Amino acid sequence: MTITIKDIAKAADVSTATVSKVINGKMYVSPATRENVLRIMKELNYVPNASAANLARRSNKTILYADNFYKGAPYKNPHMFDIICGVSHELSRKGYHLSLLNLDSCGKHPKELFEEAILSHSADGIILSGVFATPQIERLMLRYDFPQICIGKPDFDTLLSWIDINNMLSANLAVEHLFSCGSRKIAFMGDHETDKIFMDRLRGFRAAMETVGLEVRDEYIAYNDPDINAIYEAATRILELSDPPDGIICTNGLMAVGTIRAIEVKGLSVPEEIELVAFDDYPYSPAVSVPPTVIDIDLFSLGVQAGNLLLKRVRDPAMLIQTYTALPRILERDTTRTKSKIT
Repeated sequence: MTITIKDIAKAADVSTATVSKVINGKMYVSPATRENVLRIMKELNYVPNASAANLARRSNKTILYADNFYKGAPYKNPHMFDIICGVSHELSRKGYHLSLLNLDSCGKHPKELFEEAILSHSADGIILSGVFATPQIERLMLRYDFPQICIGKPDFDTLLSWIDINNMLSANLAVEHLFSCGSRKIAFMGDHETDKIFMDRLRGFRAAMETVGLEVRDEYIAYNDPDINAIYEAATRILELSDPPDGIICTNGLMAVGTIRAIEVKGLSVPEEIELVAFDDYPYSPAVSVPPTVIDIDLFSLGVQAGNLLLKRVRDPAMLIQTYTALPRILERDTTRTKSKIT
């Protein structure tokens, strides 16, 4: 009788996936389990099928990019497409193809869609938005030892690979720039408290304010839904305080649009009476009346790095990659004073 991988799995009381990992020298198998599987293989005179093993390792030169793709997504998350373009550029350069995995389709849970993609052998690896990185998804990826990298650091200790921008460092750069330009009472126009990027930037803001010796005043921090009228009203309330700020940081371009509108309606002079720094150059900066100073982050470069690092994991699935990249830079424009203009 021919011994199969299922017979080995049954005798060792493990899954066929675990036996496959042992045969192919994959990681995430405990030493005791590996030793037990190898012992049973020897006892049953099991010889792995070389052609099947080669087939399992065969590359189809395709990488999946997993996220929610729906009508209006480019407006709610425009930077996603900068990242995708960077990934596609790098993969094309290395002879790979990029395919989108829509997690917003079919009414299925992301775990089910990920498992279907893995078992179908339709791709060599997956790049996924960090918002979908949960302990459940981690267990799935480790179970199949499937090459992946998250765009955005997961919010739990994990063995998943990830790449991210350092939002705390970016906020620190914004505070230091306003401080060097003369601002001493700095407000922060923020997003909703559930927004991870904003909360990281807020933590960086608080730390940077302490470093330069400035007070963080609760009434100077606004939490907003992504609605231009709500942002305008929140900015107006801050500007009408008895002791208003002389500098404002906007956590994204939409915040800058609403805030600059409020500044103009109040008749304040920019940058002489109030200075402003916004995150992200596109898509809103070119549309506002006063070209804003921005913290610019090259998200195309982030995508290039993500594609490159995932291909390294495809070649070596045991590699763990957890890193920050895409350093921020200041683009000085008309909403802040240069040091030479400070009197």
